[in-house]
Amino acid sequence: MFSGGRKLVCGSAVLVALFALGAVAKTATLTRWDTAFDEELAERRTSGLTWLAKAATEMSQTSVGVALALLLPLVLWMSHRRRDAVRVLLVFVGALTATLVAKVTVAEHRPPARSWVEVPDNAQSFPSGHTTIAAALALALVLVVRGRARVPAAVLGVLLTAGVALARMYLGVHHPPDVAGGVLSVTAALLLTLGFLELPPVARRLPRGDRSDDEPRKVAAASL
Repeated sequence: MFSGGRKLVCGSAVLVALFALGAVAKTATLTRWDTAFDEELAERRTSGLTWLAKAATEMSQTSVGVALALLLPLVLWMSHRRRDAVRVLLVFVGALTATLVAKVTVAEHRPPARSWVEVPDNAQSFPSGHTTIAAALALALVLVVRGRARVPAAVLGVLLTAGVALARMYLGVHHPPDVAGGVLSVTAALLLTLGFLELPPVARRLPRGDRSDDEPRKVAAASL
């Protein structure tokens, strides 16, 4: 089990990898490969799959992510699971912040408009905000669910994240590195959150005696 300091270092490394991936995603060679992949995916569109992809987009839009970032911690806090509430809040806020900063900093263009099924909500393609929200929700499920139900929750989270990522590429508004960047944003937020909360000065100030105290501190990043 990594110490808080090591998790902070690992989280920082993942954050650096996020921006490095963004820089690589803008290269001409990778852009050509990404465009060819998106066009290959577009040839397999059907009315049913398009409907599912649009539904996945609706359930993972920014307004949903912000609502979940506020609502889930509130419900946990009211349920006397205050430590879990802090963890979920920081993971959501950290992931959304990392994605927003990366979008502005990297400023990767969207795939060609001819590939779009629907008009994107902003001009920046990297990383995928919808994938970030799906992955953050998946991770929140793993943080919140306990006991034997945690494994099914993790499987459900993986399927949710993969489904949203594939939907965004299917709709022609994202390249593969964009959705990978969304997952990296959440992974960095998880490691930085756990590392920060495990630092002795911070851990001593966390709420004690609530229903979160019997939870193990370690949450596998592989649950993403």
